[in-house]
Amino acid sequence: MIILDTNIISELMKQTPSAEVLAWLDKQEASALYITTITIAEIAYGINALPNNNRKKSLEYAFNKVIQTAFKHRILNFDEPSSHEYGKLMGRRKNLGRPMSILDGQIAAMTLSQEATLATKNIRDFSDCDFDLINPFL
Repeated sequence: MIILDTNIISELMKQTPSAEVLAWLDKQEASALYITTITIAEIAYGINALPNNNRKKSLEYAFNKVIQTAFKHRILNFDEPSSHEYGKLMGRRKNLGRPMSILDGQIAAMTLSQEATLATKNIRDFSDCDFDLINPFL
């Protein structure tokens, strides 16, 4: 299982996504790729912060279509096991002097609870989290 971080989904929403990311995704088994409810919240926030115009409507439509089709049964919720992982992870990172943002901490906790790999551009943000990381931008 590979969880796609928000920056991967955001990249795919660009008019011209990174060729490296597209090539990496083409090599993956689609059924192994997941997103989180945290990513949905982050993308929805970004879209809703835009001015009301055609671009906003287009992004909103495209994003909702991707969720409903590409990831319909592969969306992970922040559940009780994730909550326990979150507490442990955030405490450990704070004690290391490397606190995480709440949203990154939630994505990391979900990755831990699923024993998954995280695909992200922000390798540094998720280092010391005890799971495998992939940077599809390289």
